[in-house]
Amino acid sequence: MPNLSSETGSSRSAATHLAPQATPQPRRLRRLTAAAVALVALGAASACDSAADANDTVASGGTLRVVLPSLPEHLDPQRIAAAMDANISRLLSRTLTTYKAEPGAASSELVPDLATDLGRPSENNTVWEFKLREGMKWEDGAQVNCQQLKYGVERNFAATFDSGLPYAELMLKDNASPYEGPFGGKELESVSCEDAYTVRFRLKQPAGDFNYTVALPIFSPAKPGADADKEAYDLRPLSNGPYRVEARTAKDNVFTLVRNEHWSPSLDSVRKGHPDKIVFQVDENDPAVTNALIQDQGADRNTIMLQNNVAPNFLQQVINDPKLSQRAATGPTGSVRYFAINTQLVKNLDCRKALVYAFNKRKYRQAMGGSIIGDLATAMLPPGLAAHAKFDHYDTLVDSDGNEDKALQHIEKAKAAGVTCPDTISVALPDNDTIARYVKTMVDAYVRIGVKVNLKRYPADKYWGTIADIGHGNHLVYAGWLPDWANGSAVIPPLFDGQLVKPTGEQSGSNYSFLQNADIDKAIAEAMGETNAERQYKLWGELDSKLSELAVTIPVLYPNSIRMYGSNVAGAFIHSQFGAPDLAALGLKDPSIPVDVTSSAS
Repeated sequence: MPNLSSETGSSRSAATHLAPQATPQPRRLRRLTAAAVALVALGAASACDSAADANDTVASGGTLRVVLPSLPEHLDPQRIAAAMDANISRLLSRTLTTYKAEPGAASSELVPDLATDLGRPSENNTVWEFKLREGMKWEDGAQVNCQQLKYGVERNFAATFDSGLPYAELMLKDNASPYEGPFGGKELESVSCEDAYTVRFRLKQPAGDFNYTVALPIFSPAKPGADADKEAYDLRPLSNGPYRVEARTAKDNVFTLVRNEHWSPSLDSVRKGHPDKIVFQVDENDPAVTNALIQDQGADRNTIMLQNNVAPNFLQQVINDPKLSQRAATGPTGSVRYFAINTQLVKNLDCRKALVYAFNKRKYRQAMGGSIIGDLATAMLPPGLAAHAKFDHYDTLVDSDGNEDKALQHIEKAKAAGVTCPDTISVALPDNDTIARYVKTMVDAYVRIGVKVNLKRYPADKYWGTIADIGHGNHLVYAGWLPDWANGSAVIPPLFDGQLVKPTGEQSGSNYSFLQNADIDKAIAEAMGETNAERQYKLWGELDSKLSELAVTIPVLYPNSIRMYGSNVAGAFIHSQFGAPDLAALGLKDPSIPVDVTSSAS
């Protein structure tokens, strides 16, 4: 899912999931450079130490401080489409299923959450039934029940929530008259409550892994009436998790979670609920935050970088110092960093290929800290997925500096066909100095082929919604993708399915290339309908290769996470579903150390 942060943490995920799916397999480790091997080895050691901390030395209580590059775009679960927001939401809004809060391969293991089990499919996987645990409560003391879960799912159909993920609308059977949400008093017939604690879903098409889909925040319950003021609810949703949001305004760059006294740890096997408070503070100055954590004084001992990596100028110091390296949660994010090419503005294939060939991936990665930060990307399916196919249509692995000659050849080819490629392009990115420093490496690369680049920075907390509107007018957009589960169905459909593209003023999901290609749509439908797992993986890999040949994106990197934390923080590891430290597992060794949000990392 997406977050706005430094390079490795800024990933959005949301998969269109329409037909029978193979059960997601554990993610495989990607092929690594020597430097990356060292990094992963370091991450493994850190994860083991952190896991021991979480089990043996973490204490209950105290205040954990979490530094973010920007505020979460949404906390209302039905509006969440970003990995960072989903990570925070897991502390507030429980789902029918979720993932273990444990390091390593266990973090990809699905477990019951609101539900008593992982669901009971029937009728060829077109009907799914879940039994809710009894005794779970909202922060106001009211019981969580099936009708509230149904209402939460129904909210996805209201126009108010077009910023969220598309699963509910795409997967659940619609009413005879298109359903438009619960606010007019109508109900969605395909979600029914068999009793106060049993919910049944009827799907448009078979889905063998629907229980993975309901682990997403959009399938959280909502209490009717609590959301009367939609914008206020987005800032402070009613909680049924271990924490609730203290009063806040839209202007605050700090917000605090405090204990939900009605949360019962005996009814929640995943969330640890260790700290009394969790303070989230915005600070996009990565060097200052990293330096403060290296110094490890006062409140910084209780602090962790959630989305931002260690600043490049401190990276070698942190990795090579045995003590500092033990305070860095590291590992592959399982995501891909890329730039989407706007096919509505750059319609000619040769013009798009010129942009791909000219991109200097080596300089981009070097600005981030070098090879230790991740492997160069050639495909949109990350190597950790079984569907990943090996191809290199633009010679990235041969010459990562780009190929000026081939780029110019494609510009001339377009010219010969009567098409003039743009000589000035605009590139959208979040308003973040760290990200801007990386993206600026594009400027020199494109000057070499006679293309001027204008960088357009947008407010970070509104960025994903901005680039999902076909009217934004940029030729390229900075983007990233973290699959919601380990299959090509969690990458290709949400990023390239033409049915997601909407008119100006509406959200086009995560199809940031605004691609509408009948052949691609047909191939997506074929892959979604394939029930043989190995055959489906092959189809996704072939589709990825075809999309590369269409030059609709520029895959740049398969990033690693390197997130530093203070010496009093315990339980830090990179969770496979968020590509970042799992907030549900974090705690403090000594709860008596106070937190002042004006500490040296500010």
